[in-house]
Amino acid sequence: MVIYGVNPVAEAIRAGYPILKIYVDENFKDRERVLPLARKSGIKVLKTNKRKLKEISKTEKHQGIVAVVSPVEPREFEELLELTISENGYLIFLDRIEDPHNLGAIFRSADAFRATGIVIPKDRSATITDTVVKASTGALFYVPFSVVNSFSHALKKFKEAGGWLIGLEKGGKPLSKFNFPFPLGLVVGSEGKGISKTTLKLVDEVVEIEMGGHVNSLNVSNATAIALYRVFLQRFILKT
Repeated sequence: MVIYGVNPVAEAIRAGYPILKIYVDENFKDRERVLPLARKSGIKVLKTNKRKLKEISKTEKHQGIVAVVSPVEPREFEELLELTISENGYLIFLDRIEDPHNLGAIFRSADAFRATGIVIPKDRSATITDTVVKASTGALFYVPFSVVNSFSHALKKFKEAGGWLIGLEKGGKPLSKFNFPFPLGLVVGSEGKGISKTTLKLVDEVVEIEMGGHVNSLNVSNATAIALYRVFLQRFILKT
C-alpha cells in the first residue's frame, strides 16, 4: 500500500508501522523533520522527481513525500470485543459506510476521542486504502479495526458479552441529554440511507443530534465526531 503527505507518513513512522521505503522530491523541504525520524527508524529514503512521485501515489497531492508500506492488517473482532468489555470502552460499528473520505475522517475522530476500535462489514463498505489513510491523517495507524463477515452477528456477540448498542439516527433521544451506558457500541449508518432496518432491530436505544439550522442532516463523519465527543466527555471527563 502507498501513503502520501507529510502528516500521514510522519504518523506511520511514529506508530512504528512497517514502512518499506520513502520517496521524496529532490527539493523536499523537511520542515516537520520527517526524514531524520525515518532514518533513525532505519527506513530507506530515496530522492526522486515529481513525475515519479505522481506515478507511485497516483495523485499530484503527495506534498513531495510518498511511503510504501505493508498493508494495514485488521484485528480479530473477538480481540476488540474483549478489549472493549475489559476497559469499559466503546467500539464504533459502521453500517455500510461507502465513502473512503468519510471512513478516514471517522478514524481521525476515533483516535481523537479515544474509541477502542472500529468494526467494518466486509461487504457493501469502503475498504482500507491509501485514500482512507490520507483522510485519517495517519490516525488509522493508531485505531485498531476489524472487518467482519456478518455485521449482525458481530452486533449480537457484542450484546451477549454485556455491551450496549446505541444507534445514531434521526428520530432518537436527544444526544445532549442522553447518558451513554458502557461498554458501548456506537452504531452509525451509511451515507444517505442511515442504519439498516436489520441493524436497528438489534440496537438498545437510538439517539439523534439536535440541530437548529436549515439543513436537516449532517455528513456522516461530522455526525460521528459529534457523537463521539459526547461519549468521550461522559466516559473520561464528566464521568456521569
